[in-house]
Amino acid sequence: FTSTREIMLNFILKPCCSYLNKLPVRTLTIKPKNIFSSGSSKGRKGPPYNHFVQVGDPVLRIKCDPVNPSDINTEPIQSVITAMKYALKRFDGVGISAPQVGVPLQIMMVQFTSSQLNCWTEDMQQSREMEVIPLKILINPKLKIIDSDQVSHSESCCSMHGFSALVPRCRKVSLTGLDQTGKEIKWSSSGWAARIAQHEYDHLSGKMFVDRAMVETLTFDYWNIVNSRLGDFKLGYGGIQAGPRKWFISGWGFKQGK
Repeated sequence: FTSTREIMLNFILKPCCSYLNKLPVRTLTIKPKNIFSSGSSKGRKGPPYNHFVQVGDPVLRIKCDPVNPSDINTEPIQSVITAMKYALKRFDGVGISAPQVGVPLQIMMVQFTSSQLNCWTEDMQQSREMEVIPLKILINPKLKIIDSDQVSHSESCCSMHGFSALVPRCRKVSLTGLDQTGKEIKWSSSGWAARIAQHEYDHLSGKMFVDRAMVETLTFDYWNIVNSRLGDFKLGYGGIQAGPRKWFISGWGFKQGK
């Protein structure tokens, strides 16, 4: 953990119209000690966010820094964990990593609730080796492959909202790390749980599911709705809203046909 290291991200919004010509060059400076905005999340404009950042945000391509174990119980690190938990619930996700809330640190979470499990048929639950996963929080995780047999299933990502593709993953892995209190933790997973674990672990190295996907299978999950509505379709990024309709059908295939 290099607390004084600065991660400099300089990039230019290339103009594609007269409006963008007026936009300034955006320079983002991230320092591990002060990347956290002060104040409440309601008025906060910077990370940790309560939403999933989207592909194109440079933080998703950064190799994340480890967390100093002595800092785990401090307010800045706990605020990241709180934001991650909130976003995971808000967007009905099955996993999340710290860069997905805008913070390039090695923190990941995995969860698969009974309600998410019940979105699948029993046959699909068995074929994908699905089971309920209580919330797992791993800080500075290390992944070891236990069974290298490759299994391909559809994946997507809350940071690439609306898209999915077939991704080959190892059938069984083991992770070690620290929990949210700083205690050592070990978790062995197989099947669907191992898939989610590998997906989130990849985020900590700046990788996304499309980097491992069979690119020819990349699909916009709502293409048929776009057609049926003759293009009158909007995709939201605000999470689950009040009322019976959710923001989206989770990209981890909460569609019986996948």
